[in-house]
Amino acid sequence: MNRRMTRGKQQILLTYLPGKTFDFQGIAAIARVDSIRGVPRNDLNTHRVVQKIALEARAWSVPYRPQLRDEVLTQPDRFVLLDPVEVQAVLFPKVFWCENPRCSRVFNQEHVSNPRRRCPSCRSKVNQLRFVQIHRCGDLRPLAPPQCAQCHNTNEMALDTGGSERISRFRWICRRCHRAVRVFVGRCNACQWPTGGQEQNADIAVHRAGNTFYAHSTVLLNVPQSQFDAFFQLPEWPFVAAAKFFDLPEVSDRRLSDLATATAHTQEGDPGLSGPDLDALLERQQRGELTAEQLVREMQSLRTQRNQERDAAAPSRLAGVIQERSGVAASTWEHAGWEMLEAVVPAERGQTTELLDHDGPNDMEHQRVLARSLGIGSLKLISDFPIVTATYGYSRSQYSPDECRLNAFPPEPSHDGRLPIFVDQVQADAILVKIDPHAVWSWLGANGHILHLPPGTDPTLARGAFFVESFENAPLRQTLQNDWPVQRAVFGLLHTLCHISVRQAALLCGLDRTSLSEYVLPRALSFAIYCNHRSGATIGALTALFEQSLGEWLQSVREARRCVYDPVCRDRESSCHVCTHLAETSCRFFNLNLGRAFLFGGPDPYLGHILQGFFDRTLL
Repeated sequence: MNRRMTRGKQQILLTYLPGKTFDFQGIAAIARVDSIRGVPRNDLNTHRVVQKIALEARAWSVPYRPQLRDEVLTQPDRFVLLDPVEVQAVLFPKVFWCENPRCSRVFNQEHVSNPRRRCPSCRSKVNQLRFVQIHRCGDLRPLAPPQCAQCHNTNEMALDTGGSERISRFRWICRRCHRAVRVFVGRCNACQWPTGGQEQNADIAVHRAGNTFYAHSTVLLNVPQSQFDAFFQLPEWPFVAAAKFFDLPEVSDRRLSDLATATAHTQEGDPGLSGPDLDALLERQQRGELTAEQLVREMQSLRTQRNQERDAAAPSRLAGVIQERSGVAASTWEHAGWEMLEAVVPAERGQTTELLDHDGPNDMEHQRVLARSLGIGSLKLISDFPIVTATYGYSRSQYSPDECRLNAFPPEPSHDGRLPIFVDQVQADAILVKIDPHAVWSWLGANGHILHLPPGTDPTLARGAFFVESFENAPLRQTLQNDWPVQRAVFGLLHTLCHISVRQAALLCGLDRTSLSEYVLPRALSFAIYCNHRSGATIGALTALFEQSLGEWLQSVREARRCVYDPVCRDRESSCHVCTHLAETSCRFFNLNLGRAFLFGGPDPYLGHILQGFFDRTLL
């Protein structure tokens, strides 16, 4: 089949992936993606992409991800990042069904290069059979006619649907002996499913049904290796990122890249005074404010001051400072390094507007008051949010961990047999929200959680570090239960607020909710809402929201207390597709750990009754 279709990169990363079937545009044919030709993206940070994939893949037990074992995920050179250019597809399935209802014979032409388009029995036109056989291991096969148990033929088998779309009513009928049997494919022959039982059985589905193929992808901020190469050379870079996130005085006016450069200069020796420092002193002397002797003393004093500042901001010094002031161990900060960095990088790379700055827009005081009343500690508009979508595998029949096998895409022969990861980068506008840790701390206490502040010398920093430490090893891609009470409460609050914010933003922007996605940073108590593709309708949508409808958006989030399915929804989990859920492409946490009870109070299936919602505390 030599035909062409044109599709965008985001469509390819979600819909046209190896192993996926689709209806070929313009002709009555079904095809399966065989391979994707792509251009290697060497400008992206492969190490970080694979690290992020590993974080998500490890939600599956090892038997359920045999191609993505830990020893593979710890070797970035086993993967290649490909920017899709061209999709290659083949005709599939080669099982054809006679459209004459009095015949309805089905015949398999899997081993025929040029399948016949006429029924060999009645000469009527035939169409590809739209039903396929799938299994949760990832196996995909045509639904081929079985051999008749009575006359042992396969060429006279017809498919009778009984005028129904319910497969349970389908029957195979032998046109020779008229024997009828139920359509049932039985056990999957491609695997030995770990749990056996009914889960070993394959399913029958229409090839375009959603459960025939689930794409698994991750999103992350692009932290370019080249731009931050000097920074990543610092052994203490996770501590520097944390110090920058918490805005320690030693680094508050310094950029991450500048800190790495300054460290290199310090190691070379005393760098002396900067050009601006010398210019300022010489200007004072020219105005007659300094004599020659005073100029020398001022230069010596300023040099001493600058050296002290550089020593205070030295990474080795910052590592000790943040541990001492927070009371949290070094290993926790090392594990949290990437998340701290991702919370800082957007402001380092793009233009940002902070609503809650003292020098913020004068005409937005109402919005500032409203944001603070919601417990928001920071709300930024980011004009250049460098988000990367990386699609690394697929599953069939099921989507959730250990209910299916997570499969990698086939190795790329043209790239030394490495496993392909299909990527796309979007420079999007985004809104970054950080919840005030002091407000969260107070809310937890009001709901009876017993909290222990880390033994740091700076109580403010220790309180923020408490949440960094809390999420150490927390299984956020599973349902958090009452063995993780604080983590369930905090992540439930953050995740639910994020989802409601996305839903309300989409309404005000006039966008479909699938056009917006979340990016959650639990340790940083932060989340970002961003436009996830390049269509003209989404460009600038969140900028317009921030500049024109911010107050209305915040107010709508605050008032999202009710669901049309209440009281049933409220009494169960206070979370459903109407009030809190997002599309799978927008939520990276499988719509788990959500509940309006975290914001507005009410019953939670694991924590019991939440006496005070996070928003309700503002009413006291």
